[in-house]
Amino acid sequence: MTKIAFLSDIHSNLEALNAVLAKCDELQCDEIICLGDVVGYGANPAECVRTLRERDIPCVLGNHDEYVTTIMNPEIDQLRPEIRKSIEWTQAQLSLDDLKWLGSQPAQIQVIDGLICLHASFARHRWSYCLDEISFKNNFAQQPCQLAFCGHSHSPLIGIDLPGQEFPFVDFIRTYTVPDDKKVMVNVGSVGQPRDHDPRSCLVTYVLETRRLELHRVSYDIETAQNKIYMARLPDRFGLRLAAGR
Repeated sequence: MTKIAFLSDIHSNLEALNAVLAKCDELQCDEIICLGDVVGYGANPAECVRTLRERDIPCVLGNHDEYVTTIMNPEIDQLRPEIRKSIEWTQAQLSLDDLKWLGSQPAQIQVIDGLICLHASFARHRWSYCLDEISFKNNFAQQPCQLAFCGHSHSPLIGIDLPGQEFPFVDFIRTYTVPDDKKVMVNVGSVGQPRDHDPRSCLVTYVLETRRLELHRVSYDIETAQNKIYMARLPDRFGLRLAAGR
């Protein structure tokens, strides 16, 4: 059996990343794939990049990864001041080699025929979310494959397209056998900054042969991650939200 671990939205949270990778090892995953946003918000961007590179973990490009590695990106001017501060601080922490690696990650990874990974959504608007019935519907209108995995919203959700119905089925991820006769999008939640009111990190495993999907929540040292944010003089909100999972 081939068990793949999908994780996303690390956001420079080294404590969370290390805890999740330890869980992947415990689960004896055959492969780990990162769905983007390695950096942003947290205080250990270089260490998180280094960890992924050392373990040779495939990764797609997230929006924060792009913000940090793109010069003169007009999207950055439209972001909140606290996020712009995080981008500038993160750029100063990364070596040129790390910036090149981060910026060179692909927009999508095709795992096997019919299974694609990306950071956000297939919807026409770039960096769209898969977060509710409407956003999943917009995604399915453009999704070219039967099964896909994404992150970006920081909430672990599954969406299943229902032909003939106005809206798809959307639910928090439980343990599923993924259907093979309908389009499915799996949002794997966040490693470093969950926003579903559960502060524990998320990862999702999927077994190719049985199509078994399972969500795993992992506790980590939140206080240490918070204190690093405060010591780096990043916005306090980035640390405070970790304990609340929002």
